[in-house]
Amino acid sequence: MRQLTEAWANWAFGPMFMFEKLMTGILDWQRETPEAFGRLLASLYGVELNGYGTGTRVPTAADLYVGKTLTHTKTMTDAGTLYFGFLSNDFNPLHFNEALAQKTRFKGRIAHGYHTASLFSGVLAELCPWCVYLRQEMEFTAPVRASDRITATGVIEEVDERGVLTVGLRCTNQRGEVVVRGKAILKKLKEVYD
Repeated sequence: MRQLTEAWANWAFGPMFMFEKLMTGILDWQRETPEAFGRLLASLYGVELNGYGTGTRVPTAADLYVGKTLTHTKTMTDAGTLYFGFLSNDFNPLHFNEALAQKTRFKGRIAHGYHTASLFSGVLAELCPWCVYLRQEMEFTAPVRASDRITATGVIEEVDERGVLTVGLRCTNQRGEVVVRGKAILKKLKEVYD
């Protein structure tokens, strides 16, 4: 009977809870939007951001060097989790059902791992403009929750003679704990760099 009551409560009150979280998340999103909007406009108008807002019309091989580092920071929100659920079609109760998630080792809802790791995409787009993803490996080392402030960092570790780059990646939370780490392999587009 208790399980039925909990299920009914989640069904009845869950939408109200999620609506409140969605509205809070939209406000958080609006605070971060100007920076993202600037990046979108730069992309639309052909200005390549080669690290922390500095731009050139056409990137050169000199823009891609070992040790080049870039970070992006974002606050995770319930609204972001909801959006990512719709985007990925991943509605695992671990991300949405607090009562069930409380019974797990995580003791509450957590963000999607790939939602957190998706921050790498923005880092790589600015760290290595006009490069294409070939592959990536990742390890998820700690849970991420709504209100965690996540910093995604990419460091170019290797650039070979074929234009293939190895980039070390990590996401840390506001306490400095690594929550995701891995590597990405990218290739320079020869149409741009040669």
